[in-house]
Amino acid sequence: MNIRPVSSDDIAFLASFKAAFPDAWDENMLKSAFRAGNFYGFIAEESVGENDTPVGFITYSVNIDDADLQDLFVTDSYRNRGVGSALINEFIAGAKDRGARKLFLEVRESNLKAQRLYCAAGFKKISVRNKYYSDGENAFVYIKEL
Repeated sequence: MNIRPVSSDDIAFLASFKAAFPDAWDENMLKSAFRAGNFYGFIAEESVGENDTPVGFITYSVNIDDADLQDLFVTDSYRNRGVGSALINEFIAGAKDRGARKLFLEVRESNLKAQRLYCAAGFKKISVRNKYYSDGENAFVYIKEL
């Protein structure tokens, strides 16, 4: 597996998960984020023959000394294979390199696998955002201090 930085050339790929991942950002949101200049991320790719096939991604923004994880997605066939952990480690290192001292994220209350993943990476739950998602589900807010 190879992990590389995301670029504006990846917008169509990132937006392609909107149907499977309704809370993901759409193309317009992604274009705006890239224009803002504080939007970053990584794509995990698997070599299949002569081609690299994307199997997951993570995106985040950095504002002064805070970083916010925007999206983390791993394709079904690559879940539970360390891809999510590798992407989170890249997020932590990348945000730290850009001056972040605190990392924040929101996760669905029902997404227990993601919560375990974030806790294993050193994130701590600090609050609840009631009815945060479009379907009314609550979000747990997590933080990691660097």
